[in-house]
Amino acid sequence: MQNVRVHSNADRRAAANVADFATEPLRCAFSTIHQVKVGTGTTARKQETRHLWYVEEHGDGFYGVRKINPQFVPVGDEQVVDQETLLADYSPEVELYNSRIQPAIISLEKTLDVADGHRERNEPLSAEMEYSNALDVDETNVRATFGLGLVYLGRNDREKARMIFDELVGMNAAFELKHKHLFNEFGINLRKSGLFGEAVQYYTRALELNDEYGEDENLCYNLARAYYEMGDWANCVEYAARTLAVNRDHEYALTLCRLAVALAARPSLRKRYGKPEVPPQVADRAAALVGDLDDGQSPPVPDGDDLDGDVSISLD
Repeated sequence: MQNVRVHSNADRRAAANVADFATEPLRCAFSTIHQVKVGTGTTARKQETRHLWYVEEHGDGFYGVRKINPQFVPVGDEQVVDQETLLADYSPEVELYNSRIQPAIISLEKTLDVADGHRERNEPLSAEMEYSNALDVDETNVRATFGLGLVYLGRNDREKARMIFDELVGMNAAFELKHKHLFNEFGINLRKSGLFGEAVQYYTRALELNDEYGEDENLCYNLARAYYEMGDWANCVEYAARTLAVNRDHEYALTLCRLAVALAARPSLRKRYGKPEVPPQVADRAAALVGDLDDGQSPPVPDGDDLDGDVSISLD
């Protein structure tokens, strides 16, 4: 497959003009033409295919490029190209953007706003319908997918919530900074709905995708919290330790460690909390993590409510 540059002089001037906006970042549609060889021998011929792209300027001469689907909205993961590539390989489609693509984007945003409003007013059936309408237009829309998942979690429909979870963990875009509020809300609701294994996978995936930014204390704490609910003391204290390595005063992580120490020594407390025995080496590690702060004294037994401070993460 070959990318064919078919720009006229007018195309090049238009591309240069669109890329040189000084007052606001570029947002426009562009197209590329690809040639594909079809058939063999005497029947072989070249066939041209036109692809539409939504281009958004990032600054410093770089542009994000996403495919435009048959409903005229941008979909899928973003690729980044420099200005030289944009001018050389892409043709601007200003009229098409103004007449079809921008109106389709605005219409989709309005549908999502209506869906969010229904969800916030606790109108799950109406919210589900509007999120589904949005996904009919863009089946990879992160905001609609999160919203639908939150509707299912809110009505305790675990089977459908798991389906949405499977979709989200496969979307890199779901873990981007612009979706952090939905990310946080969905992760917290996974745990509160008792989907602890899914919460662990969810936060682990976020740690993997944000590894380049270094350890995130609140991601680690949320993992420790999910492992606590599962009764997995080793991983609970491991991620509490990783939280404290970033922020030595993270109170919720310290509370988890104190609770591990208290439950290790008192079977009656384990029964009260419904937790398995704490392995001695895990209890020793938890004690070491809080020992210097508790001055060698027996730590207070935390109340269960002390663990309810779900932590939002920054994703940046």
